[in-house]
Amino acid sequence: MPRTSSRAPRVTMSCRAAFVVLLFMVACSKSATKGERIMIGVSTLRISLPVFVAAEQGLFAKHGLDVELRRFDTAQPLAVELAAGRIDAGGYLAFPILFDPSGPPPRVRVVTAIVEDATHPISYFLVRKGSGLRGVASLAGRTIGILPTVAYRRWLEAILRHDGLALEKVTILPVAPPLEIDSLAGGGVDALFTGDPMATAALARGVAEPLTDSPDVPRVLGDPFLFGTFAITEDFVSKRPAQARALRDALDEAIGMLAESPEVGRAAMAPYVRESERPFIEHYPAARYLRSSEVSIAQLDRALELCGATSKGADIAPP
Repeated sequence: MPRTSSRAPRVTMSCRAAFVVLLFMVACSKSATKGERIMIGVSTLRISLPVFVAAEQGLFAKHGLDVELRRFDTAQPLAVELAAGRIDAGGYLAFPILFDPSGPPPRVRVVTAIVEDATHPISYFLVRKGSGLRGVASLAGRTIGILPTVAYRRWLEAILRHDGLALEKVTILPVAPPLEIDSLAGGGVDALFTGDPMATAALARGVAEPLTDSPDVPRVLGDPFLFGTFAITEDFVSKRPAQARALRDALDEAIGMLAESPEVGRAAMAPYVRESERPFIEHYPAARYLRSSEVSIAQLDRALELCGATSKGADIAPP
């Protein structure tokens, strides 16, 4: 078990002044006084279960927050809006999306995390059922459809390199979530590297089957793997600290509810997924989240290193 801290430590990385990424203080978490509406971006993917639970179970309101959710098919445009300050907070986002080394370092604080490991899959490598394809090497000369985010591109490239398949031997095609299942079923792509709700729907409908025997991201990048997080802009934290703490507390409480009953998450997500995917929500596997106090500095360091986010310079904000 990694060492955790109940304080708000600085994020220390190999390049110490690379990013403004701090954990919130866990102590003194008073409920915020209800005030100006908070605009929260949410990716309508299974990784965002704590946001859905907090909204549907009234946890935001319980902690004195007036929240408006703005939906995104993926976390990529959510990250753009977050960086531009057009939303106050957002999640869940994979770390390579939030800390994309091709862009400026975001001024955010992160709270909570979602973890992928061998028993809590998030990313799925799928092929058309009955295709005869098995194992990453079998994709030579094939087209792989991916969830259109920098994270899935980066992770796919890592998997291909690890398993000895040169990038030039495959075609990588970003595919919008609503089109993924039909693209695989119709032969537009030979494989899919994606997440839920699309992956479980494809499996449950009998369209797809796994390419490999175990979740490939933790297999290649480390098990457990810190997949993503929920981020709040530094501007919001500095101007409205009580509401920022309340937002953290609402998500922590939602994670506690998910740990006790995964069914709560499945029910909470139902209104947010596409109608064609709702019948398959009951097939979602249990998800693993970490409350804010359970995320260690070492885990954050590793997540940022895997993003390739070591060349940007930004002052570390004080706790």
